[in-house]
Amino acid sequence: MEKIKINKAEIELLEYIPDFYSIAEITNPLLSEMRPGIKTWVSEDVFEKMQVSVWIVNDIRVNAFAKKYEGKNYIVLTIGLCVAFWKEVEEFIGNKNFRKVFHLSEEKEDSYKKELYQSMLNFIIAHEFGHIVHGHVLANSEDETTNKDNWLTQLREFDADYYAAMLNTAITLGYWKEDRKVLSATFDLLFLSFYLCFDVFAKNSNRDFSNYQEKDIESYDHPYPGIRMYYCSLAICDLLIRIKGDNELIRELISSGFDAMISYEKRALGKEKYRDSYFSIAGTQKGAMHIRALVNGWNELVDEYNRYSYVTIYKNDNVESLSYFLGEDGEFLRQGV
Repeated sequence: MEKIKINKAEIELLEYIPDFYSIAEITNPLLSEMRPGIKTWVSEDVFEKMQVSVWIVNDIRVNAFAKKYEGKNYIVLTIGLCVAFWKEVEEFIGNKNFRKVFHLSEEKEDSYKKELYQSMLNFIIAHEFGHIVHGHVLANSEDETTNKDNWLTQLREFDADYYAAMLNTAITLGYWKEDRKVLSATFDLLFLSFYLCFDVFAKNSNRDFSNYQEKDIESYDHPYPGIRMYYCSLAICDLLIRIKGDNELIRELISSGFDAMISYEKRALGKEKYRDSYFSIAGTQKGAMHIRALVNGWNELVDEYNRYSYVTIYKNDNVESLSYFLGEDGEFLRQGV
């Protein structure tokens, strides 16, 4: 157990979830397994400088955060987040129409749940790790007024999301097998873990996105969850093509991943229109403009954040135009911004 202070309030950090929570049985062994793994995400020297560790806080709210305190970096997950993630996995696989979409035997159901849940936890830990390793936390500790800038906060969230998505994809590439069915199942799980993560955030956000189409994108301190899911999925595509090339197999894996998410929405959840899905907003003109603004806006900040980062941050290619395919009423279009 350790204690840190946030805004003068003392927070008690736990190494594991207390046993009286049912979620402890599945989560605590995974935390033991995952903690040593984060050391491999950067070089040994960088990790030593970061002084980073993963903790639990006894809070029922759905949240995670990174904090620098007395020279050390902390990644903190709430028990509420772990509960929400596991509930999402159970509801996903427990859906009565699940097997209309996916071929999963009852014998493999428990292991698949665990893999999905672990991938979701790994994403959120990597997201908070991204905030630390790219200097967001250090910069904010030196100038706390920057945290009041909604657009700046969004840009940092975008960078942490993209870092986590690329890292999780790189980890998944480490399990590459020359078997199309195995590869398809492996990368489907990765796409689905992002889909489920951001579905949790969409359901549990304390931010009102109901007037997203009318409000200025800079008025929010986090991107819309559906937009986050979409650009994280694009990160999978980006790294797959960079590492394995643009070929038939890679296009098949990417198509299968997107199809897994959309087919579940349509055939398992019974959503008749693409616009009924929480991620459909990414296909609108507003969504495309938002993603372009995030990519290009973060690129403008990279040089500044390299002053605080533990590793060199590289810019993405600026987005000059981005296709969108849905109108505000959900009708299909063929356009670009």
